[in-house]
Amino acid sequence: MKTARWISFPAAGIAGLVFAGRVFALSGSHPSKIMEGMVLLVFQLAVIVLAAHLGGSILEKLGQPAVIGEIVVGVLIGPYLLGAIPLPGFPGGLFPLRDGFPLSGELYGFATVASIVLLFLIGLETNVEKFLAFSLAGSVVGIGGALASFFLGAAAASLCSEFIFGVPMGLGDPLPLFLGAVSASASVGLTARILAEKRKVDSPEGATILTSVIVGDVISIILVALVIALAQAEIFDWRHSSLVALRGLGIWIVFTILGLVFSRQLGNLLKRAGDHGSIALMSFALALLLAGIFERSGLAMIVGAYVAGLALAGTDISFIIRRNLSSLKRFFVPLFFCVMGMLVDPHTFLSWGVILFGLVYLASAFAGKLIGCGLPALFFNFNLRGAGRIGVGMIPRGEVALIMAGIGLALGIIPREAFGVAVMMTVVSTLLVPPWFSRLLESDRPGMRKYPTVRDPHVRIVYDMPNPDTSDLVMNKVLSAFFQEGFFVQRWGRERFYQIRKDDIFISLLYSPDQLIFDCRESDSAFIHTLFYEVLAEMEKVMQNLQGLADASKIGRKIFTPCETTKSYPVTLGQIIRPAAVKADLRGTNKREIIEEMLDLLVAAGQLEPSGRDEALRDLLQREEYMSTGMQNSVALPHAKTSTVTRLVSALGLKKKGIDFNSLDGKPARIILLTLSPRDAQEPYLQFMARMSQFLRREENRRRLLEADNDEELHRVLP
Repeated sequence: MKTARWISFPAAGIAGLVFAGRVFALSGSHPSKIMEGMVLLVFQLAVIVLAAHLGGSILEKLGQPAVIGEIVVGVLIGPYLLGAIPLPGFPGGLFPLRDGFPLSGELYGFATVASIVLLFLIGLETNVEKFLAFSLAGSVVGIGGALASFFLGAAAASLCSEFIFGVPMGLGDPLPLFLGAVSASASVGLTARILAEKRKVDSPEGATILTSVIVGDVISIILVALVIALAQAEIFDWRHSSLVALRGLGIWIVFTILGLVFSRQLGNLLKRAGDHGSIALMSFALALLLAGIFERSGLAMIVGAYVAGLALAGTDISFIIRRNLSSLKRFFVPLFFCVMGMLVDPHTFLSWGVILFGLVYLASAFAGKLIGCGLPALFFNFNLRGAGRIGVGMIPRGEVALIMAGIGLALGIIPREAFGVAVMMTVVSTLLVPPWFSRLLESDRPGMRKYPTVRDPHVRIVYDMPNPDTSDLVMNKVLSAFFQEGFFVQRWGRERFYQIRKDDIFISLLYSPDQLIFDCRESDSAFIHTLFYEVLAEMEKVMQNLQGLADASKIGRKIFTPCETTKSYPVTLGQIIRPAAVKADLRGTNKREIIEEMLDLLVAAGQLEPSGRDEALRDLLQREEYMSTGMQNSVALPHAKTSTVTRLVSALGLKKKGIDFNSLDGKPARIILLTLSPRDAQEPYLQFMARMSQFLRREENRRRLLEADNDEELHRVLP
């Protein structure tokens, strides 16, 4: 079934494209060339989004980064392969070559906006505190890695130039210099993702790597700007170009410092936009504005986008921006990597010379980061182990390298062969390094000779909870208290992990069934204890007020009170209660034995894992301690929420002689319905119980159940 779905989805897309193309061909003339180009762009975007999603999903299922799949499908659908095949309405193919360039101006514009989205979000994900704490070590390591990779990459291109291009090139020629600048970059997104998975983002190595990546990317972008000036100038003036580079570097430093210093004021200004969606929209507008300013100043747009993200990363609205721009990210980022793949001409790799050039260039890229980053790290209190982690973590190239290589191809500075080699270096480093880097991070052995003293260290505050239900209740009250104090709360992933921010206060909260765990700065620990104390005091007041409500036993009796009208609930009892989970003659002699016997029914029916039986029993007995589930009319409804099941399950049994269940009417229970509901998943538990009570309140239905002679007859009585 899953295979058919994977095949049918793209097949349906292709069939729809062919049909639309035929309509497009028969529709006659278009009012203008602009409209014609826009219609083509719409079809191109549809195919790119479908292909990128498919390629990324396949690679993720294989345990590889989705970006590899997005690049590969870009190569396949690009103008050098499938994109050039004529289709109805598209005589030159869906992705025709335009004056020798594989992208239309409109599609290249989309890719440019995608690069801005990508770098803005990467800037937002930067840990500003660690960025500043390891700024000196990270800057030196980043500069060392960028310069070493630059010279080694340029040297590799120079050595292979005559063999590949038929023309000898020196280190000062534009092509070697440009490939050297591309090699100087690093992958912010991939490296940060691996560090996050291994929970090493806040480690000294992690903080140093992330700072080094940023510095290295800025240096590589400045080098690219210099090489572009060299390639486009008839007479290259080193003095003028150096001043331009220094000006660009100065602009980057000034805007970065201003953004970090006035980040809180900037965040407060953006809060005036109103709702969360407007805040995210205005923030992205700021990223576009800075991207334009940096491009006009001689730097790349992606640097301005990153600076905008970095300025907002330390504010309490960073989570809001990232959450509200997540849809934008899901659309643009795969599109960008897919478009970068479309720029690759795979025919160039049919030459052994290009393959050899790629291997030499790849070796220089590996050596540049290992030596250029690992060696300086030794002078900043890192031992060989820590320096090795930093050097390996800096090897992967990613989004910035692809962006710069695409710029070089668009400007005609590098040929298709060189662009393909740059993409090859990016893809191979992205594939080979993550497993290596992950293994290095798995070791708990220290990476520094002596760890520095932290002025305001992070502390962990743990509150033990008596049971999962209490934990749920307390956590909801705690989150509500944070909201009332003006904090922004963001939940991450499927686990109950929350990040809580306001101004310079940063708190994380991890929920478990028996604990609430806070991580915060030591200076904020008093605030956490005060808030938690007030929450408990408020809950104590609520519990005292609950004593004035009606007796729970009176409410319980109303469950089986006959009603004139009935409601049809969208729950079928016979489907939830499986035939193997019913028993017409229970053997147990007391409440506990009956519950254990019915749990065995669920295990036999395959609805409860044997390893979860004891935990489910504890949850059921704990629920019975609060208030008996023995109702009236000889019916008992033992139930509990538990983590041992992932969906609603139920078992039905008869004890015709009756069993003491502490029922509301004092009568023994003869019909027992046991139900387990997942603790976190959304299941129609209350609807099921209401449907069952509606069925059991009728005396005729209870009589039919008790008259069943065997399990099969008992299950047939259920509606």
